[in-house]
Amino acid sequence: MFIAGLASGQTVSDALTFGSDNFYGTARTLGMGNAVTAIGGDLGTISFNPAGGSVSAFSQFEFSTGWTTSSSISSYAPSYDSANQTANYTGGFDNSKTRMTIPNIGMNLCFETGKRSGILSWNFAFVLNRSQTYTQMLSASGLENHTSMTGALATFATGMPGTILGNSNKYDTDYAWNSIVAYDGGLINYNNDAGTYYGSAETVTKTGTDYNYEMLGVLKQNIGVTRTGSKNDVVMNYGVNIDNRLFLGASINMPIAGYKYSEYYSETAQDPADFPVTAGYYSKDDNGAITYKQGAPTQYVGSTYKYGYVADVSGINAQIGFIWLPTSGVRIGASIKTPTAYTISEQWYVDVESEFKDASQNLDASTPTAETSYNYRSPYTANFGLAYTLGRAGLISVDYEITDYSVMKFSQEYVDASFTYEDPFYRVNRLNKLFCGVQQNLRLGAEFRLLPSFSLRAGFNWSSSPERHYTDNEGYVIYAADYDRWFEDYESGKYKLMDGSATYSSDKIFSYSFGAGYSSPGSFYADIAFRRICLHESYYSPYSNYLSHTVGGTTYDIVSPSVKSALSQFDAVLTLGWRF
Repeated sequence: MFIAGLASGQTVSDALTFGSDNFYGTARTLGMGNAVTAIGGDLGTISFNPAGGSVSAFSQFEFSTGWTTSSSISSYAPSYDSANQTANYTGGFDNSKTRMTIPNIGMNLCFETGKRSGILSWNFAFVLNRSQTYTQMLSASGLENHTSMTGALATFATGMPGTILGNSNKYDTDYAWNSIVAYDGGLINYNNDAGTYYGSAETVTKTGTDYNYEMLGVLKQNIGVTRTGSKNDVVMNYGVNIDNRLFLGASINMPIAGYKYSEYYSETAQDPADFPVTAGYYSKDDNGAITYKQGAPTQYVGSTYKYGYVADVSGINAQIGFIWLPTSGVRIGASIKTPTAYTISEQWYVDVESEFKDASQNLDASTPTAETSYNYRSPYTANFGLAYTLGRAGLISVDYEITDYSVMKFSQEYVDASFTYEDPFYRVNRLNKLFCGVQQNLRLGAEFRLLPSFSLRAGFNWSSSPERHYTDNEGYVIYAADYDRWFEDYESGKYKLMDGSATYSSDKIFSYSFGAGYSSPGSFYADIAFRRICLHESYYSPYSNYLSHTVGGTTYDIVSPSVKSALSQFDAVLTLGWRF
């Protein structure tokens, strides 16, 4: 996945973040790779197949605790000319973040009917299952001599009238807050003569009536990204046992999530003498008149840009499933979960600072905290499982899961039917539909009972990426970020995605797990499991491409700096349980 900074508003990345699940379950299910759709009998299985709760012949209480460690190894690539160069990643920046988790807690109550055939028992379970842990930290740094965050922000401000910058209500307009705060904080300046913006790291030259903005020196860039939070499913489950051969179940699931995301970016001039700048700013006099003032010539030393985002997420979905034992040893299971109807409340802000050799021109600024809420529909999920029990010696199991992310959709929380409006989510929904597709997940698991009270377990997971890209009518490979950049041109038909050219990303996620379990002759049992997830490489750029040049009639981008990260996650879970 590639993510560009200077982000605000909803993105394809947000949709995948909130819509995807990575269930922990209990230590028993985790140790078996969560290949439990056809097994049941454990509170961790209910999130994969609600029929799992009716398999147990007794009531039970379970509690799981553990920790998650997320690690990243990142490298930095400076900008490059896409006409004849490729990214050159260097350096190895290690980061890790560990947090305690409560993957599972709940109770399943089993009630026998007293019948010898038909419905032999029914169950009701109330469970809290961890469905996602957001834990990630990455950082990198390097030298850059062509582009700058300040230049990108200046380009992003194109079209914003300079006079708005002196208004007290400037944050109540339709113009991007990133651009406004960048000006207030001294990262960009306004050329009053040309009516254009330029970055504080850029030097202004004039040829005739034309103004040029370019970087003449070298910057040291530092980049950091942090994600924290979790998503938990509150599950209410009901199931029935029919003749110990057919188990049916249904659940109402209520996912609740808290998510925090932050970006930190700084750039420092290696030699401020290479960055001469004349800062300018708007001011308002006692009579309210707005005038432009030009600062004294000075030198750019550096700047910082911080972006913070917080989301509170709640939703609801329904799930049904069955487990069937057609013959001795064979178990077949399946379940389907409806799309989740989420409500997302989010806040975000930007802080910036600039430093100049003339310290009197140093500035800092912050946006107000933006608040908004909206609805989000996540995809449906279907699970299919096949297991074979080896008598009392153990079992082997395989699961196949499919999720269609193309049906994800953002919408307004409140809509006045009598008012005609432009859908603010049309763009991101269009990108979701085109560039997100089906994700497939294969899970394998095994359990071997070495002693009547002791078992060993192992599991393996393989997941494909739901992201896809296309080839357009000019032969270019187009990703979501490219389509978004030239959105109007593609939507108007100037450029077209070729039919049948959709190609899924080759990115894959693998995980390996193993565990052990103890079951006493009485009511107590305990399980422990470990899992390592090998995530695909991710790419992050602090700002989008904003420079280009033409060679032989073809336009080539100067590709902005980026960070490549190899990500992995290690989980450990301990489950304690009691039967009654």
